[in-house]
Amino acid sequence: MNIAEIEAAVDVGKSVHWANEGYVIHKDDRDQYLITYLPNGSTIGLTNRAGGRLNGDEAEFFISRPDLGLTILCSACGSEDVMRDCWATWNAELQAWESADLQDHAWCNNCDGETKLVERAIQNFGGAADVLGCGAVNNEPNVALEQGRAARVATENATSNDGSG
Repeated sequence: MNIAEIEAAVDVGKSVHWANEGYVIHKDDRDQYLITYLPNGSTIGLTNRAGGRLNGDEAEFFISRPDLGLTILCSACGSEDVMRDCWATWNAELQAWESADLQDHAWCNNCDGETKLVERAIQNFGGAADVLGCGAVNNEPNVALEQGRAARVATENATSNDGSG
């Protein structure tokens, strides 16, 4: 997205982000377009002081599309290759097993171990649907690895800081 597209989207109330949903583009009470990182409140201008250059790559700005739905990811590595335990019952009419009760236990096939699951909105990056953190757009698997590492570190830090780890 270019500067004009970003500003127009913000002006009509769309949820515009940079790099990931943690960075939100908004307009302040002085009509300045800003990028705010939600976890710590750090804010920079959308553009340089002259207003002619984005503080970020045009390809990294996107409109969140909650209407595309959600996906479930491993909190450690960002993979969608996850499972949950459930009880199943036999449906004689359909001649098939049906899920009857979803359990809390979760497993990541990529990590080959237990995990905590996180929900992420499926987003639209210039017409190509992608999932935040999966890194499938533009064949960038290293993005997913780096985001997975960051998520794992954040989870470990949160666990060690809350006294439960």
